[in-house]
Amino acid sequence: MEDYVYLVLKKEKKPISFDKLCLKVQNLIRKEDESYILTDKNIDDIKKFLINGIKNYKYYETPSGNYVLMSKTSFRKGKFYADKDGNGKVKTISSYIDKNGDKQVVEEQYIVANGSTNGAIDGDIVLVDTGGKNGEPKVDKIINRHLESVVGEVYRIGSSYFLKPLDKKKQDLQIALSGEAIEGQRVSVNLIEQTADNFYIGEVTRVFNHKDDPDEDILWEAFKYGIDDEFSKDSWNQVKNIPTKVRDSDRIGREDLTNLEIFTIDGADTKDMDDALSCEILPNGNYLVGVHIADVSHYVPEDSPLDLDARRKGTSNYLGGKVIPMLPHELSNGICSLNPYVERCALSCIMEVTPEGKVVKSRITPSIINSSLKMTYDKVNDILKYNIIDPQYEEHVDTLRNLNKLALVLRKKRIKNGAIEFNRPELKVVLDENGKVSGFSKREQDLGENLIEEFMLLANETVDKFAVDNGFPCLHRIHDKPNAEKLNDYLFFLSAINYPFKVGMMGENITEDKKLMQELVEHANKADKLSMLLTVELIKCNSRAKYSPHNIGHYGLAKENYCHFTSPIRRYPDLTVHRIVKDILNGDKKKINKWKEKLPDIGAWSSKMEKNADDAENAVLRMRCAEYMSNHIGDEYECTITGISDRGISVELDNMIEGFVRIKDLKGSYVYSPESYSLVSLDGFENYFVGDRLKVNVLAASKEEKKINFGVVEKIKENKIANSTEINRDVKIKSKIAKTRGTYFKK
Repeated sequence: MEDYVYLVLKKEKKPISFDKLCLKVQNLIRKEDESYILTDKNIDDIKKFLINGIKNYKYYETPSGNYVLMSKTSFRKGKFYADKDGNGKVKTISSYIDKNGDKQVVEEQYIVANGSTNGAIDGDIVLVDTGGKNGEPKVDKIINRHLESVVGEVYRIGSSYFLKPLDKKKQDLQIALSGEAIEGQRVSVNLIEQTADNFYIGEVTRVFNHKDDPDEDILWEAFKYGIDDEFSKDSWNQVKNIPTKVRDSDRIGREDLTNLEIFTIDGADTKDMDDALSCEILPNGNYLVGVHIADVSHYVPEDSPLDLDARRKGTSNYLGGKVIPMLPHELSNGICSLNPYVERCALSCIMEVTPEGKVVKSRITPSIINSSLKMTYDKVNDILKYNIIDPQYEEHVDTLRNLNKLALVLRKKRIKNGAIEFNRPELKVVLDENGKVSGFSKREQDLGENLIEEFMLLANETVDKFAVDNGFPCLHRIHDKPNAEKLNDYLFFLSAINYPFKVGMMGENITEDKKLMQELVEHANKADKLSMLLTVELIKCNSRAKYSPHNIGHYGLAKENYCHFTSPIRRYPDLTVHRIVKDILNGDKKKINKWKEKLPDIGAWSSKMEKNADDAENAVLRMRCAEYMSNHIGDEYECTITGISDRGISVELDNMIEGFVRIKDLKGSYVYSPESYSLVSLDGFENYFVGDRLKVNVLAASKEEKKINFGVVEKIKENKIANSTEINRDVKIKSKIAKTRGTYFKK
């Protein structure tokens, strides 16, 4: 009956009364059964369906008592995200069935101005009127204040204890704690009762150790981004029953590949190894490459406690030297890790590849493998670049060189097809034996890293094609074109800092021509000390890759088919793809509809948790940088100006640590010139431009605020900007006039 109610409302363009709805439902059913007449029970059922649908925001009841699909109104249900200024945005997710019978998910967002938020706080589920007053979105009501837990510090008023939320977006909440606590303690609190609009009673569920204890500050940051380091009791019970070695029963239905020369290549400190390689040269000159991936799905059944925990976490998190795994270490570092000299269950993607890099044959098979050696990137690079061979690697050198030869071909082919590669090293934290920051190193892509990357890319592409060719849905890794408007702003910025890219070029031209995008990336890479800044700003013009069953290809990798298959220990989408592959291998076509239904939600949630992990990683890195610099107050460093605003100067040291020079810490009075991205002195002191080289000293560093403040010692080199003299002369004149009228603020 409910299907008929939905079909009637779907066809109606305007809200209709209950009586008309019932009549139309009856007429619709009569097309199948001419004698059908609605009974009183049927009418009661329709009322129940409507009431239920209204509660779930599927249907909407107008003030006059008529009914319409919520999707045909200006109202949408979504999640509210606040910013520090009191404004916010509501993200909505809706779905529909397309002409092919596939479920499609649509994500939209609506900007809500301060004053139209109706008391919503960050994380609330709200009903937003997308038309609102004056056509601007407005929060109509708060559906669910989903505050399972809040982290913060305990404070006391009299004999009562309260929580001060750490998240500034939630500091309007008043949270009284049930029972006693210790003032100043950092805790996680579950909200158990709401006593008024923003007043709650909370119960302490977790007490964090002192902030200076090793790893505790990282756990604190992780919690703020919704990252949980714990597993359920049911998961731990499940772990107890998981074997520590391959059993005879595990071999059933698997291909024995233990005779192959197989090895892993990872960082020296890596413990969760989920990919291994094999390679041999065939009589026809082609390469037979095996990419062997840990078969995590064999030990983590779908919807088991471990699977539910892994789905909730979405990904493993690597935060400033600490790992918060998606799966317990007993699996991630144990039975699921492709450790050397022991048998492991794997899912092997075996590909015949021509010397030109074309896959002519491929097959995927459940397997048993035995890795010969855990290689490290450093030692592999020594072999490939300098012919320095560790004795343990001696018997694998020829295979390594063959793999490297093919990897270089694959990379060249990928770039020729339009793949985009940003040349920006990662900053890696170096810790001492006490877990304190002792310094930083740059993690750059070398031959060994490139080798692994190319074969993982090839396997991911092959698996995606395998799923599509067999008529199954797949959880694709998709990446849309860059934003043309943002590219236009970027091109203007390049011109303003006297580093233009092809005069007259527009963002629209670049989004449609990948060769132009590659040239723009190379242009940024060649900008000497500015290349870091320009690369980061260009990355911001690109869309974020995400997971979706709707395939639009991967722009950045220049691949029409791409998924994540090669890291099931640390990414839930890979574990999902493994299950899809096994259903295909088992010929279980009944699972097609199941995956069509499940994949949109898995993709949306996995994309969200991946972003949370990235945000947490960035926050921890900033915290570690500030912690390190707090021990270097007064020390001098050389840096490049990477940004200028009306608040001051953003700089990046040559060791990649970032910080800020406040206007109030400069001599004299300054005014910001947005036309030339500069700070102009009104008192004859130095003007500052993006790209200038400075010597600075450390004034202050706050680990808690993740901020580093510098003072300028001297300007080393100026990045002269075209027409800046004329622009800044006008800025000075206008500023001095404003100053005499009392409208200019002198610091």
